[in-house]
Amino acid sequence: MKSTKNSTRTLTVLALLIAMSIVFSRVLSISTGFVRFNLGSLPVLLAGIVFGPGAGFAVGALADIIGGILAGYAINPLITLGAASIGLVGGWLWQTLPHTLRLGQRLLLSVVAAHVVGSIVINSLALHIFYGYAWSVLAARVPNALILTAVNTVLLRLLMENKAVMAAVKK
Repeated sequence: MKSTKNSTRTLTVLALLIAMSIVFSRVLSISTGFVRFNLGSLPVLLAGIVFGPGAGFAVGALADIIGGILAGYAINPLITLGAASIGLVGGWLWQTLPHTLRLGQRLLLSVVAAHVVGSIVINSLALHIFYGYAWSVLAARVPNALILTAVNTVLLRLLMENKAVMAAVKK
């Protein structure tokens, strides 16, 4: 019975992280066309780090699909893959990096890799293939990803160092 309670609790927390990602990326967002400043990847990274890369992938994919439907967009599978890969790469690297590294170092490496793969590579490729953006224009996404990496790393560290938040999430 305990495993059913834990899995129900885990699904509930993951659903809340999906909802947070949708709100952060669709409502609390500053958009300049092809570059958006938002914290939609923060809950995705948190899911990947706390619950594992599979959960991070699922949260990223579902948040992108549901958010796109709610906004009236057609679903682009490559952009959805980019969103999902942020949780996958961040969670996978968090698990595989040596625990001898300090918390901040592990977080920074995990978040940098996640944003490089998901945002800079996959999403830029999708924007180029499907919407015809020139590579020179897409270069503006690099500083955006670096800024979001720094912000996400600081916020994740604050969340992970807060024992009350982590107890509520992991309980």
